[in-house]
Amino acid sequence: MNVSVRQKLGAFQKLLDSFLQWPALKDELTARRVLLFSVVCLVCLGATMVGSASMPYGAYKFDQPMYFLIRHLIYITAGVIAALIASRFSLKFWFSQTVVLWLMVLILLIAVLFWPGSAVNGSKRWIGVGGVTFQPSEAAKFVMVLFTADYVVRRADEVRFSWTGFMRLCIPMGTVLLLLMLEPDLGASTVVATSMMAVFFLAGAPARQFLVMIAIAIGALLMAIVLEPYRLRRLTSFSNPWDEEQGSDYQLKQSLIAFGRGEWTGTGLGHSVQKLSYLPEAHTDFMLAVVGEELGLLGIVVLFGLLLLMVSSCMRIGHRALSHNHLRAGYLAYGISVIFLLQILVNGGMNMGMLPTKGLTLPFISYGGTSLVMCMVMVAVLLRIDQETQTPLPRSARDAYDMKS
Repeated sequence: MNVSVRQKLGAFQKLLDSFLQWPALKDELTARRVLLFSVVCLVCLGATMVGSASMPYGAYKFDQPMYFLIRHLIYITAGVIAALIASRFSLKFWFSQTVVLWLMVLILLIAVLFWPGSAVNGSKRWIGVGGVTFQPSEAAKFVMVLFTADYVVRRADEVRFSWTGFMRLCIPMGTVLLLLMLEPDLGASTVVATSMMAVFFLAGAPARQFLVMIAIAIGALLMAIVLEPYRLRRLTSFSNPWDEEQGSDYQLKQSLIAFGRGEWTGTGLGHSVQKLSYLPEAHTDFMLAVVGEELGLLGIVVLFGLLLLMVSSCMRIGHRALSHNHLRAGYLAYGISVIFLLQILVNGGMNMGMLPTKGLTLPFISYGGTSLVMCMVMVAVLLRIDQETQTPLPRSARDAYDMKS
């Protein structure tokens, strides 16, 4: 056998043997490393696709093809800086400021309702200062999960054994949800309510309380639909995206066409047709459709594989924190995981015609400054959780520790 071939086979065998050493591989693939790897890959892929999807729109609206890509890169830089700053604060600091952060979110959500020029497509969701916009609902998602993770530990007995814990939690949750519905922002309201209920359930709340929370959420949703008939049209239009092709079904129809054109391997990066003003603002909520068109099914599989790695890493961090008796940190990690998971499922579902159209971005992929910055901040907090929960606590001491946190 040729020496070079033998050497190549020997190198391949060594590589194969190294992968077959599962215990060593498991030690290397820590949740922290996998999370960082997946997030970095998603940010790079997102920047590439934002540039590709937004060039025609940027050239048309601002006469600058790279307008949105440049702003997206600025948002990435701002997100990295915000993440570095957030990582410097201990979990003790975060959990000691839950009430203050909740009040700040309330102030911002009230301010956005009266902020001049903040309405876009009939919704008042942004606060703009000097050309920079901020969306308070994105901050509300993280803050309310943080608040709930702290609350269910401080009020553990009330949460598990009485209705008092449930009633107390309804006050902060209800105020935030009411303000979100006044914007209106049904997508953010759904994420906030579901993530808070998930943490509440994980903390050991009785099933009947959980069912009551679900009933209240469904009732509020039905009321929102009754008060605004256009929401009913949105909820029903996805079931048949071809009956009003130029009306409420237009975006979904164009999205499905994009997926169809992509087939297995896509039309090629930059060769999307749907982004040429057929799919409105394709670089935001319908970024997944452009990915499907340009990169095909293969690109979609890679993208969702990275998102799955990210969410599973978040849950691994939360699982270890709870197993080491760091209750607040574990609940917070799981709550952040639910936020990411909900946005992935809802955004993917609406792009593929499986769910009604909602204004939720795909984490790290869609264009959106506040969303990107807050996602990076949540990843930084997760890395802080991973760092501070390495050492197991005695079960008898976990409550005392958590009260000090």
